[in-house]
Amino acid sequence: MARRLRLVVSLFLGAVALPRSVGAQVPDSAKADSAYMLPPIEVVGSILPLAGVNVGSGIAGVVTKLDWSQVDATEPKVLPDVLRQQSGMSTYDNVGSPYKVNVSTRGFYASPVVGTPQGVSVFVDGVRVNEPDAAEVNFDLLPIEHVKRVEILSGNGTLLGRNSLGGSINLVTRRGEGPPSGEIELMGGTYGSYSVEASAGARTKRGLDYYVGGNYNYENGWRQSTRADQWQGFLNVGKLGQTSGIRGQFFFSHSYARTAGSLPFSVYEVKPDSNLTDGDYEDLNGLQAALAGYRQMGSGRGSFNVYYRYTDANRFNVNQEADPDTQNDATNSVFGGTIDYRFAVPVGNSAIGLRFGIDGSTASSKVQLYADSTKFGGTSELTTDVQSPVSDIAGFALADYALGRVKLSAGLRYDYVTIPFHNLIDPARDTTSNYSRLDPRVSVDMDAGHGVSLFASLGTSFRAPSLIEVACADPEEPCPLPYALGDDPPIAPVTVTTIEGGARYQSGSLSLTGTAYYSDVKNDIYLFPSPTVVEGSLLEGYFGNLDKTRRVGVELAGRYAFGEAHSVYANYAYTRATFQSAAEIFSILEDDGIDNTVEPGDLLPLVPMHQFKGGVNLRFDFGLRAGADLRWVGEQVYQQDEANNMPKLPSYFVADLRAGWEVGKWEISGVVNNVFNTTYATFGTFNVNQGAPGQPIERFLTPGYAPQFRLIVTRAFGADRD
Repeated sequence: MARRLRLVVSLFLGAVALPRSVGAQVPDSAKADSAYMLPPIEVVGSILPLAGVNVGSGIAGVVTKLDWSQVDATEPKVLPDVLRQQSGMSTYDNVGSPYKVNVSTRGFYASPVVGTPQGVSVFVDGVRVNEPDAAEVNFDLLPIEHVKRVEILSGNGTLLGRNSLGGSINLVTRRGEGPPSGEIELMGGTYGSYSVEASAGARTKRGLDYYVGGNYNYENGWRQSTRADQWQGFLNVGKLGQTSGIRGQFFFSHSYARTAGSLPFSVYEVKPDSNLTDGDYEDLNGLQAALAGYRQMGSGRGSFNVYYRYTDANRFNVNQEADPDTQNDATNSVFGGTIDYRFAVPVGNSAIGLRFGIDGSTASSKVQLYADSTKFGGTSELTTDVQSPVSDIAGFALADYALGRVKLSAGLRYDYVTIPFHNLIDPARDTTSNYSRLDPRVSVDMDAGHGVSLFASLGTSFRAPSLIEVACADPEEPCPLPYALGDDPPIAPVTVTTIEGGARYQSGSLSLTGTAYYSDVKNDIYLFPSPTVVEGSLLEGYFGNLDKTRRVGVELAGRYAFGEAHSVYANYAYTRATFQSAAEIFSILEDDGIDNTVEPGDLLPLVPMHQFKGGVNLRFDFGLRAGADLRWVGEQVYQQDEANNMPKLPSYFVADLRAGWEVGKWEISGVVNNVFNTTYATFGTFNVNQGAPGQPIERFLTPGYAPQFRLIVTRAFGADRD
């Protein structure tokens, strides 16, 4: 053990020596024929096991990896465009912009909308990008154009920390590989959309690799006054070898989007491209700088990842006629890192793989909220001015052991989160909240032979309330969006216990996966609309705990490859997300005499119970490529109908087509979204329509996107693009 402790200490010293030793085939103290030498690292920043059994993975479940060609084929605007075809994942838009899309998986959410309870963690090269103020994910700031691979962990993410209740997603970015190469891509399409993208990368003979890229996107939007533009610069540089490596990363992103919001049904059914809140916008900027490395030490490997992230957001909400508008300025500055060490201990004819480490971050969040009455001839008044340092620290330990065809894994993670904040308008309301939790996970994975493997896991996970949830938990003082902050009643953390089991089959060109899961959730955090009228908000409410909710489901997926490079795929998901305890949830429907008291078994809003997706990918020898993606999304309960009294949001079917032709270093391709011009709604709630006679309560819907065509021309330079 003393030797192990010395190795841990030497990890820090090794980090200093990395630039000299990277890629230089540093002699190793282990014997050359050791069965316990860890394999070379292909990339740093993955959330998945590196390789083999001796790494302390702790993961037995459904893991999906999408490579660059799968990501790039659909020309995604944001990451949710890639995820919507995956089993069990759905997307919806409640603010009326293709750049502000929410992702739902197994009844948990990753969303750019402040106030949505976040149950999915998102990373870029292992760096958590859930913001510290509300745990939201600004998908339009992520480098989707510079991604090499997307890793998706479906289900309980115990060992990945906060917000990993329903899964985790990681973007692995591109780096230089081989001789110098690059490409320039131009795109033009309907609704005034166009973009330009350029990148270059290489790996030198001495092992130094670099990748640099940039992009600009613009579109007018199919709905009125919904233009958007983005630009981004990206750099990866490093030297990754068999026994040690280091990489630096930097990217900066800007995104500006005018949003349209939901429409009263009376408007939606006659003119779905309307925008009744012209002037809504989000103006976001963000940067990320990270340094990551690893080094082989004996039969083990140490690694580290340190980073700095900064985002600033300016959001403006045009409210209905009788209410002032709201403006929100928010900044988040985060410094954090992870350090871990993994090694193997020989036991009999096998070995126990061990891994332990620490991760943590410290953040500074500042929020200012204004009530803007200029449309009434008044002024813009600062109503909230809060600064909050948020910090967290976590330790984790994992072990796995192979016994013949069976692999057993176990792990623990302990999190401690502290959320103090300072009210700069009223210092008497300063307060601090602390949360801690120890979460275990055990799993088994068995090779049953003939291409069949079986897996099962049991684990718990934890989500501390975000700053905004802690600060807006008083039903007597409901908060407008963006939420005002103050010293409110305590709110408990969310805990989830998940049992999951399934099977995989892989034989030649056919692969099949099936899994079933059961997740019991305690203290789920829910946004309760308030019966108290609060001026200056499209939505007023407060956060509170639900005693019990539950997610139960089945996910099936298959892929079949045929011919030279053709394939078809299909997947189906059944998701039943329900309340499991009674709750009094106010709804505007109560003004029409409709009770919204929730009973055990009622369905949670905006979670489709059934989804079916499929598609085909064709690639021919003469450079022609074609593909189609189909998805059918089942009915969903409306927001503000938690008691399930009203008819559900209807199911819908959407098809997308794509084709391309590659000749030498040129490629021309086209993408058509919603090729059959399907009229559908992705989001629904209820509200008062202040613009209609008598101000009736109506369904408010966000229309799905109209058909869009884009033509893309790409010119490659240097080495082959593949």
